[in-house]
Amino acid sequence: MTGVAALLAIWSVWLWWPPASAHRLRPAVRSRGVPRVRAPVVLGVVVLVPPVLGIVLDGVRGAALGWVVGVLGAAMAWTVRRSRAGRQRSAVRDQVARGCGELAGLLRAGYPPGRAMEIAGLDSPLLAEIAAHRRVGGDAAEALRAAARRPGASGLAGLAASWTIAERTGAAMATSLDDLATNLAAERDLARTVGTEVAAARLTGRLLGGLPLVGLGLGYAVGGDPIGYLTGSATGLACLAIGGGLAAVGLVWSDALADRAGRLR
Repeated sequence: MTGVAALLAIWSVWLWWPPASAHRLRPAVRSRGVPRVRAPVVLGVVVLVPPVLGIVLDGVRGAALGWVVGVLGAAMAWTVRRSRAGRQRSAVRDQVARGCGELAGLLRAGYPPGRAMEIAGLDSPLLAEIAAHRRVGGDAAEALRAAARRPGASGLAGLAASWTIAERTGAAMATSLDDLATNLAAERDLARTVGTEVAAARLTGRLLGGLPLVGLGLGYAVGGDPIGYLTGSATGLACLAIGGGLAAVGLVWSDALADRAGRLR
């Protein structure tokens, strides 16, 4: 049992450890031909490996413990992944709104669109990518449309449309970009307000996911041995496996509901 607990603890620590590139913004256009491991495959491995390891080391009891650690680890990994994706989406949305506002101001000041894009890109990595693409002869409007497909960057589709019209007709972009920047700033503020409102619901769901641990503590407080019962009998192992699965489902479900309520685009 000590070996099982140690190995499963190491698995959990690895699962929670953030990779070095966790907070980097992904490029607007991904390289083709590079295989990408899907999240369901990763979560499936996370769920299945601990029970297999547990049954090898400690039979049915190890399998039950491994199942609980696997499903709860997968649920926590899914939650962390969604939280990171939400923070990245918010960061990209802020970056787009700020970049479009700066670009509109530079155009009003008389800068040509290409130069304005380069200056705005000093504070906006997304616009810097577009400016670099344009410098090597690429189509800025096409690059903007590609970047707009990223979560949180849909506002760049409006910038791409304005850029295309300006290139084809020679019309000024300043007025349309002023309106676009105003709308994006309002959308960003709304997203922040909604995110603040759903944060309490998200926190409540996560706290409820930890209540079984409180129950175990209360069991010991009244003189019982809940862990001994859960790991020392067939009925206890069944309760442990079912309870762990339900706790994981509840954590994922509550977090998904909060995420859906707080997502705009």
